[in-house]
Amino acid sequence: MSSKYWAVFKISWENGLVYRLNFTLWRVRSVLQLLLVYFIWWTVFQTQDQIFNYTKVSILTYVMVASLIRAIILSSRAVDVSAQINDGSIVNFLVKPLGFIKYYFARDLADKLLNISFVIFEIILLVIILKPPLLIQQNFEILLFFTLATILGLFLYFAMAFCIGMLAFWVENAWGPLFLVTIILEGFGGGLFPIDILPKNIYDYVMLTPFPYLIYFPAKLYLGNLPTMEIFKGFIILISWVFIGWYLMMAILQQGLKRYTAFGY
Repeated sequence: MSSKYWAVFKISWENGLVYRLNFTLWRVRSVLQLLLVYFIWWTVFQTQDQIFNYTKVSILTYVMVASLIRAIILSSRAVDVSAQINDGSIVNFLVKPLGFIKYYFARDLADKLLNISFVIFEIILLVIILKPPLLIQQNFEILLFFTLATILGLFLYFAMAFCIGMLAFWVENAWGPLFLVTIILEGFGGGLFPIDILPKNIYDYVMLTPFPYLIYFPAKLYLGNLPTMEIFKGFIILISWVFIGWYLMMAILQQGLKRYTAFGY
């Protein structure tokens, strides 16, 4: 990371600490969502030992790991892209030697690091208080796959959020599409439940979309019960979507800047 983007990273980190109310509300929302999903599944398993091929240990582990993944992947400043396009401040990136995408990626990393720092503390605190039965994965190969999938998911979500934010080049407000994607992600990304509990035909179609590779796929890898072929197929699809996402991001930015420059002229 060059010095100018390192400066962006540090400023973004400091801003996260300065605007404590916004950050605190985000973290409170995340904790409440975690508790809601946790207690729903806890209640389900009070009357049975296994459901949808999940035990209490595996489903509660999934919930905790999904919460960690959410903090890493879904904490993104790319949602601010539309605001900079609408208020005209994007012009700064046309006259200064600062890449628009690199600038936001540096901000993203700062935001993610800040969220990760807090979510780890939150999960440890909840584990101490709730004492849930959890699977502590110790297989190095599985942990390596989990880490790789999470990093790829980070790049994928950044590209998705950035592309949606750039819709502001053509529409007045891009919050609607972003909100829609967030809702879809909760259902088909594995935020609320592991999507392999869906009917097989629906599950097969959903696994062709980018959504399950943001939360479900890394969390499922952590559990360590995915067949080798499923892991291989999952990574092929995930990597493909990362390349597609970044290609679209570059293409949309190029076309958007052409339109913006022409309109400004």
